[in-house]
Amino acid sequence: MRLYIPVTFIGLRRAVSSGSLPASGWRAHLLPGATDDADSAEYAALRLAAHDSLDALRSEPEAPRRRAVAVANVPEEWTEPEPDGSVILTRKVPLDRIIAVYADSSASSPAVVKALTGKESPIDDTELLWFARQELPELVS
Repeated sequence: MRLYIPVTFIGLRRAVSSGSLPASGWRAHLLPGATDDADSAEYAALRLAAHDSLDALRSEPEAPRRRAVAVANVPEEWTEPEPDGSVILTRKVPLDRIIAVYADSSASSPAVVKALTGKESPIDDTELLWFARQELPELVS
């Protein structure tokens, strides 16, 4: 199953150094297996995870003020379903399961800060940039 996992840059750095996302227990949004409009479903899962990455940033004030979403393929048995349609990861996600990462550019940081403080922010209209797994070391350096 394809998951959209909200993370922080600190979590991504740990994944690069340890070889996996740091711990289980991550809430993730899944891409439904059968859908008429896969692009819309993928975009919706990405947007939900991007919004949840703001919550992750609130819990890590030392993290760069940029949203990030890891996209990974994992077996269904690595997850537990939640009533809202999201899932909780029950295992670490090895780096080789991550397909890509979507992240804000550094220029988006002021809008992220506004969103984190509850001020009106254009962050929901800001598109995330796509990075291949191989680009992670450079992205988080």
